[in-house]
Amino acid sequence: MEAERHLRLGVVDCGTNTFALHIADVVDGTWKTTFRQRRFVRLGLDSFRSGRLSPQRMRRGLDVLDAFGDTVRNYNVDQVRAFGCSALRDAANGAQFVADAAQKGWHIEVVDGGTEAEWIHLGVRDTMRHAEQGPASVLTVDIGGGSVELIHWAGERTLGRWSLDLGVARLTDWIKPNDPLSQQDMSSMRRIIDGAIAPVLEAVSAAPPQYMVGTSGAFNTLMALEDRSAHWQDPRVADPFEMDVLRARCVALASASKADLHKIEGMHPDRVPYMSVACVLIGHILERFDTISQVYRSRHTLAEGALVHAAGLASQTVSWEAIGGGGPVTLDGWRQLLG
Repeated sequence: MEAERHLRLGVVDCGTNTFALHIADVVDGTWKTTFRQRRFVRLGLDSFRSGRLSPQRMRRGLDVLDAFGDTVRNYNVDQVRAFGCSALRDAANGAQFVADAAQKGWHIEVVDGGTEAEWIHLGVRDTMRHAEQGPASVLTVDIGGGSVELIHWAGERTLGRWSLDLGVARLTDWIKPNDPLSQQDMSSMRRIIDGAIAPVLEAVSAAPPQYMVGTSGAFNTLMALEDRSAHWQDPRVADPFEMDVLRARCVALASASKADLHKIEGMHPDRVPYMSVACVLIGHILERFDTISQVYRSRHTLAEGALVHAAGLASQTVSWEAIGGGGPVTLDGWRQLLG
């Protein structure tokens, strides 16, 4: 009998707020998590107004990559891929961070918004296999620091995908909101959101979504507040929200001060700076896409989408090709550059 093809893969998502490492074993077209870690970097802090990443945030990001490199070696990972998204796309000195990371052995693929949305879609769809969707369409909403990815889909068909400049760090940089948010702050955000989603609303009108799947730190926090046991549930299955509870909690958290947010059990302190902004965004999306009757939380995003894609390829070949181009960093590369 032919031996199972085994490959240990690592994916790093260099996000605007958070860097994530996901290591998984791939065997015969399926993958299983070996290790996951998220580290708050806030790489894009204040960058959307200034147009540049700060030296302090860049150093923080490189330090986290150093730590991820140690983990990759310790887990004997065969291939690693690293992705960069909104903050690295937009900052004038984003290429400098990529070059500095390359000196440490990292090849960061800075992907465009459409490619980012496609990776996210592959990961999220994998967690919705259990849902009885029938002919209904779904709207995936990934809230990042720099951008929000929206994917409209039904079954195996992608109906549309958009990357919008609505990330919570970007909105915060633009508006410089009060603490707590004022009504004027919220009105300003809603006007910006309306302008960005207008073409999306028009595009989905032919098949309005009945389901929404949210993925991001904000949705994870909201689920943790709703269900204390959610963290221990199977991460490969999306969790349903109680719609009335979700709407009410978004209203309450949108108007809460940072001091009040810090007091809430289950609220990670690193989520506090952008939680109220995220809740305004989620609440307004639900208001505008008013055909949505059920919301789920998925813990899969870009990294997991890359693993879904790689698992499919690994059943045929160990070569790992990108949706949007680029290539892997091999373990040999790590050994040569990191020692």
